[in-house]
Amino acid sequence: MAKRKHTGTVVIAILVAILLALGISGWLLWQSAQRVISEAQQAGEYATKAQQSVEQGDFRQALEQMNSAGDHIVAAHNETQGVLWQTAEYVPYYGSDVKAVRGMLDATADAAANALPKIDSAAQGTLVDFNIEELLSGMNFSDGTLSIPKIASIKQDLSDAGAVLKRVKTSIYALPQPHTKQIAEMVNQGKQVVDQIDETFDTLNTIVEKIPG
Repeated sequence: MAKRKHTGTVVIAILVAILLALGISGWLLWQSAQRVISEAQQAGEYATKAQQSVEQGDFRQALEQMNSAGDHIVAAHNETQGVLWQTAEYVPYYGSDVKAVRGMLDATADAAANALPKIDSAAQGTLVDFNIEELLSGMNFSDGTLSIPKIASIKQDLSDAGAVLKRVKTSIYALPQPHTKQIAEMVNQGKQVVDQIDETFDTLNTIVEKIPG
């Protein structure tokens, strides 16, 4: 009888420990989610400001704001790479929402890491700190073809950025529709950030395409 009582006590203690661990994990995940939401919101604000700066012709400020948006995207993405977030994907019903958030951040982080630097590189010397001598350095005309290495490099950067953005948009628009309103809003905000970066890219690309070489 004493042995059975001891066994029962051990089982109860294990169950309590598991519930306590789940409670702590839930609290930690909630705190982490708050950080993700904050970073995502700030990324969205900077992306909107960048779009407005482009409309005003202030490309220097637009690039700075896009880079700030990228920093917040990467911070949010890094926050969701831990075990808690990975495990939360397997929670019934809500797990798909967690997966949607992580998928959105995977896509936007791809844009931040692989498209924004290319856009920034292309804008330097063309729309920002323009120097005609530097831009045309190495220019040569051979066999009826004008070649300007700097322009060729800029156009290649934009081509690479365009390929990344196309990949990112395909990934983010393929995400499943979240169950909860708040998660749906966060995913939609990620789509908006990518769309705004893409619009800035299109503006820059249109200008550079007109430059011969």
